[in-house]
Amino acid sequence: AVFLGGIGSTMVGLSALQFFLRKGFDFGFEWADILVRQMVLWLGFVGGALATYQGRHIAIDAVTKLVSAKQAALLRLFTSLLSAGIVAILVQAAWVFVKDERESETMLFAEVPAWWFQAIIPLVFVLIAVHFVIGARHHLLVALGNRQPIEEEPSA
Repeated sequence: AVFLGGIGSTMVGLSALQFFLRKGFDFGFEWADILVRQMVLWLGFVGGALATYQGRHIAIDAVTKLVSAKQAALLRLFTSLLSAGIVAILVQAAWVFVKDERESETMLFAEVPAWWFQAIIPLVFVLIAVHFVIGARHHLLVALGNRQPIEEEPSA
């Protein structure tokens, strides 16, 4: 969370600096806008991994409210495994993308390769897939009666 806050603060500060430099002095740093875009990429992906880790990712689970606790655990087990499988496909696609970017030697700014920033994509997809697998294990144990379900926080 501190890492995400640091990225967000740096993005806001750099964007504000660019704005004032452009409006006040008709000047700006060429690399700043590109760097902010890459920081948005990192913020989004790391935030997504954190949300998955905390179980706060987007989920459509209305059906789980209508069935027994065991059935809900089985449904969550299925959706966690399905999600892990889909994310595994995304890992492969992201790996190919980063590999292609590295081979093409695309530079973002100041001789900084684009793939340095894009390498976060397959890494975070691996983390998300691992979180789904860990969640699937938890849901299996709940369905078997070996673990209590995690209490959901009330909606605000």
